[in-house]
Amino acid sequence: MTEFCLPEKLSAYFRRVTGILPDSMTSLDATRLVVLYFGIGGLAIIKEQDEPRVKDYIEWIYSHHISTHGTRLCHGGFRSVLYTSQMPSIAKNDLGSPSYDCSHVTMVYAALCTLLILGDDLSRVDRHSVLSGVAALQCEDIPGLFRAALISPERDMRFVFSAVASCYMLNGLDYLDREAIVSFIGDSMTYEGGFGNLPGLEAHAGATYCALASLSLLGRLHSFLPMKSRVYDRLVKWLVKLQAEGFHGRPQKDDDTCYTFWVCASLKLLNAQDLIDQGALLKFIARCWDQVIGGIRKYPSPSCVADPLHSFLALSGLSCLKAQTVAAVDPNHLESSDPDKSTSERLMEPLDQFRWLHMNKLEPILPELNIPEVAHRHLRRIHQSWEASSTTD
Repeated sequence: MTEFCLPEKLSAYFRRVTGILPDSMTSLDATRLVVLYFGIGGLAIIKEQDEPRVKDYIEWIYSHHISTHGTRLCHGGFRSVLYTSQMPSIAKNDLGSPSYDCSHVTMVYAALCTLLILGDDLSRVDRHSVLSGVAALQCEDIPGLFRAALISPERDMRFVFSAVASCYMLNGLDYLDREAIVSFIGDSMTYEGGFGNLPGLEAHAGATYCALASLSLLGRLHSFLPMKSRVYDRLVKWLVKLQAEGFHGRPQKDDDTCYTFWVCASLKLLNAQDLIDQGALLKFIARCWDQVIGGIRKYPSPSCVADPLHSFLALSGLSCLKAQTVAAVDPNHLESSDPDKSTSERLMEPLDQFRWLHMNKLEPILPELNIPEVAHRHLRRIHQSWEASSTTD
C-alpha cells in the first residue's frame, strides 16, 4: 500500500535535476542554467531547499557570467555553456565575426531568478555589462522585438519577456525602449484576444503570458488592458476557453501541464483566476504525475517521461491559484475524492495528494517573474540598497 509521499517524491526529483542529468536529457546541455532554475524553483515552491549545496549552485551560476569590464558591452550577460569561454579559438573568434562566447537573454533571466531564490544579493553581477548586453539584443528593424543572442536568428515574444524581466530584476528598465516594447506587444494581439509570438501569428498561451508579464513589469498592464474593457473581456474569455481538463496553448490542441502556468499566471495577472476549474485542473495534473520518477509528465501517458520544465510549471501554475492563508490540513484527514474508500486507500490516490499539496504546501509566487513572493521581497530590498547607494555616491 502506497503511503503519502508526494512532497518527498517531488523534492527528491527536483534535487536530482539540479545535479547529473540522465543521457535522455543530453539535448538540454546548452540550457543547464534553465534546468537549474526549474530544479531550484521547484524546491522553493514546495518549501524545500538544498542548503548544503547553495554556495555551490551560486558559484556555478556565476561561472556563466560574462563581465565585459567596459569593453564589448554588447556581449555582457550570462552564457549558455561554459565551453565557449574555455576554448580560446572560439572566444577570440579568429574569423573576425562576433564572438561565440556571448550572452543569451533567457540564460540571463534564469540565472538572476535562481540567484534570487537562493538568497544571493546580486552584488557580483556586473549590472552595467548585463543591462547593456540585454539592450544590444533589441532588433533595429522591428522596434520592441528582441533576439535571443547576438548570433541567434531566433526572435519573438519569449525574448521580449526575458529582456524585460532581466532588466526589471537589475533595476534597469531605462536601458530599454519601453514605448517600442508596448507598441510591439500591441501589434501582436490577435482577433481572438490573445497574443502571438510575432505580429500576424495566431494567439498562443505562452506568448500571451510573456506579453502580459512584460506589460506588468513595465507598469503598463492596466492602462493597456483596462478592467472590464472589451479587449480585457475578450482576452479573459479566450484564456478560460483553453481549459478542457488541464490547459492547452491553442484551441483544439491537447492539454499539456506546462500551460498550467502560462494560463493560470495570465489569468492571475488579469485578476480572473477564480474562473478556473481548479478541481478539473488538479485531476489532470494528478494523472500526469510519474509516481516512480517523482516528476510530472507533459501528458497523462505512461510513454511520456516526466521532465523538469513540466514538473516546475505545473506546480508554479497551481501556486498562482493558492490562497494567501489556508488552514493547515492533516493528510490523514483528507476529504475523499471517493467517499467509499478508507483514508489509507485514499492516500494511494495522486489526486488526494495533489489536493493536499495545493492547499497546504505550495509557496505563493509572483506571476510576473515566476519566482516565490519571498524571493521578490528579497529583490525589493536589493533595489532599495542600490537606490540608497546611488543617492550617497
